[in-house]
Amino acid sequence: MAMTKKKTFDAVASSRRWRLATSKLLNRMTPEEQIEFLNRRLTGQTGVVPTKAKREPAHR
Repeated sequence: MAMTKKKTFDAVASSRRWRLATSKLLNRMTPEEQIEFLNRRLTGQTGVVPTKAKREPAHR
């Protein structure tokens, strides 16, 4: 008989909490502040990990 692990982290619930918190924060900002905030997040100034650089295809 297979044993199942008890779930310790609910990714869907966490995602919903993060999205709700971000929405509340953005709703208090002007459109200009929203753009600045989101651009700052995208450039990694607040701890967001930058995406990997695009790799060149291997030559045969």
